[in-house]
Amino acid sequence: MTVKMEAPVEAKELALDSLLLDPNNYRLQDNETFHSVAADRYHLDRVQKGTLERLQTEGIKELRDSIVSNGFLPIERIVVVPYEHDDGRYLVIEGNRRVAALRQIRREHEAGIDIPQHVVDVFDKVPCILVRDGGDVAYFKETLMGVRHVGGIQQWGGYQRAKLIADLRDRHNVDLSEVAQKLGLTANEVNRRYRAFKALEQMQKDDEFSDLATAKLYPIFHEAVSVPLVRDWLAWDPDTYTFTNAEARENFYRLITPKPATELEPERPPKIGTYSDVRNLREILVNPDAKADLLDLERSISDALSIARTKAKSRRWRVEVTDANTALNNIGALELKNFSEQDWILINELIETSQQILAFKPNT
Repeated sequence: MTVKMEAPVEAKELALDSLLLDPNNYRLQDNETFHSVAADRYHLDRVQKGTLERLQTEGIKELRDSIVSNGFLPIERIVVVPYEHDDGRYLVIEGNRRVAALRQIRREHEAGIDIPQHVVDVFDKVPCILVRDGGDVAYFKETLMGVRHVGGIQQWGGYQRAKLIADLRDRHNVDLSEVAQKLGLTANEVNRRYRAFKALEQMQKDDEFSDLATAKLYPIFHEAVSVPLVRDWLAWDPDTYTFTNAEARENFYRLITPKPATELEPERPPKIGTYSDVRNLREILVNPDAKADLLDLERSISDALSIARTKAKSRRWRVEVTDANTALNNIGALELKNFSEQDWILINELIETSQQILAFKPNT
């Protein structure tokens, strides 16, 4: 087990103006427009403004209304660390949405909207927890994020959870079993999310498909690494956390990304667009005809699935006939005595159908 030194903390009240929103907040990283910001640029006005605008799509109105109605609860302290690139400033590592809500409330107050005085007073004295230097601040931050947002009370989406798990494993060399323990998840769930993140990361490094490998594809990979038939088709390597069948991998990437527009037709949506589509590959990949139809980008996945299910249905009669024969053999003498006229009609229909089929039997 990896041993980490926790960073020292202290309760402190800080001015709202001294708090910097984190533009690389995990909550924002599943947005297609997300771009990582260098640490020495966090304090720039345009960076803070852009971060605030993105956070305003994350339920800020509900937080704003709650703070105005109930006040800013001291127990919900903002967790911050000293910001080394601008003296007297602090980077928010937990509570970005609450800081964004406070900024919105202050803007409303300055515009003349009536805000309760006890809320206005918070602008100069925001209750915070200051994480001092002296420990592994990054590790403390990511562990805290995990406790609150992966297995905790304000859960993130799938990609955000998986990225945090990957950061703990790859950046801090924390065993996945320890990650599971810290985040309150099962070992299987942590391993599944880590595999899915690494599979998406592999696509993000692909020369042809990197621009299309966005966080929105995470549910597709989450399912792909969980279905044995799909893993076998793509030749998943558990040691390198990669799909090693290059041809199958390229086909898979084409299936999960849109077909580019041409002069003659508009862009087409991906053939595999949901995790349910990935699950359906269990029926398609075992059938050569259905698999060939799957790889034809001019046809829909429902066509391939229909072929697979039709083939499966055509083979199902053997099981059903066997079941019927077993049922007939298990009819007791007492039950036969109590047969109704409809029961005898049903038996005769079965005999007649069997005779019609036997008429096709070739002579030997």
